[in-house]
Amino acid sequence: MSVQLLVASHAAGKGTEADAVFSILKEANAAIAKLGKDKVVNASIGAIYDEEENFVTLSAVEDYFRRLPAAELMNYAPIAGLPEFHAAVLEQTFQGFQPDNTYAKAIATPGGTGAVRHVIYNYLEQGQKVLIPDWAWGPYRTIAAEHSRGIETYCLFDEEYRFNLASIKEKIEELLALQDHVVIIFNTPAHNPTGYSITLAEWRKLVELFKDCTADPKKKIIPLIDLAYLDYAGTSEETRGFMKLFSELPENILVTMAYSMSKSFLIYGLRSGALVGLSSSEAVIEEFYRVNVCSNRGVWSNGTRCAQRLLADVAKNPALKTKIDEERAFYSRLLFERANLFLQEAAEVGLQLMPYHSGFFITVPAANPRALAAKLMQEQIYAVPLKKGVRFALCAVPTHKISGMPTKIRQALGKDNIPQV
Repeated sequence: MSVQLLVASHAAGKGTEADAVFSILKEANAAIAKLGKDKVVNASIGAIYDEEENFVTLSAVEDYFRRLPAAELMNYAPIAGLPEFHAAVLEQTFQGFQPDNTYAKAIATPGGTGAVRHVIYNYLEQGQKVLIPDWAWGPYRTIAAEHSRGIETYCLFDEEYRFNLASIKEKIEELLALQDHVVIIFNTPAHNPTGYSITLAEWRKLVELFKDCTADPKKKIIPLIDLAYLDYAGTSEETRGFMKLFSELPENILVTMAYSMSKSFLIYGLRSGALVGLSSSEAVIEEFYRVNVCSNRGVWSNGTRCAQRLLADVAKNPALKTKIDEERAFYSRLLFERANLFLQEAAEVGLQLMPYHSGFFITVPAANPRALAAKLMQEQIYAVPLKKGVRFALCAVPTHKISGMPTKIRQALGKDNIPQV
């Protein structure tokens, strides 16, 4: 009897490739089990580990959940999320930098991933393309494909590794010639995988570009800003100052933001975040809210109540907020120290890096990323090969293991694997 494949045609072939991050993590864990963690550098997973390589939590957050009543811990949340959570999301996202004369609303989603899903699905027609950077978080592609949307890429950097506004302009214009809506994703500050943050001056040019490209009112641009690493990238002014530039934009520009609690509160597995919308039009924001709440019901129904309650209580409890901020600041400094050590040694040995400002990751460009990752595995260094480089999650690597890493990477890279730019 022949084997019958039962999935619908649009699902055929899905899942044939292993997830890049978790497959490397699996290999790293196997090496640790065999050799001991002191012999292995696990630079695969985007989660903070301490100097003893233990998974990090914020003790104030952990204590908060242990004291939370069962009804707040395990009960349903409203489909849109707790109303006080909505207010807390806007406060936490903007921290005094909300654009003037704009309407803003937030909708609970399971992490920033849910927010990305909603924007791609609700603001593009089936078969249309979302515009993402060539250096990008892999699941953007998965989410688009899952919803029968395509992908177009802009070059994040030019040949001298500078922010490439010209490529963004070219790709937006190409897409607007084919479709009336353009959804364009920016992961900033502390971009995954490079650690780059779009500067205030670059944002000014982007906003002017959006305005120029939407002179025809039939054309719409929906920037989606993935804020996953927002709270590990500097001061509020450094990380949020650009948001003021979204004041009084034309009504056919809807700014959306994917806010995540995963990194900010180190509660990755609780899957809590929000989709934030900004517009000069109240009608556009009311539509934004109505449509995306409906999508909540149609995809996952309710979010995680306890995480929503945490953010709501942080907003009204200064003592709790201070404790969490202090702990987060400690780990932000730890990330900075690790990155600084890596950057210094990389410069000493001539190891080319993608532009890094802050965040969880540093990436090395390579002509053959898989070959580089495979060579590093022989040195018991486990990192994630991407299309054009290898990503190192310094968030998970203790400081004492940073020294020597860039040297080994440079040696493994050799002369033949350096990309030609």
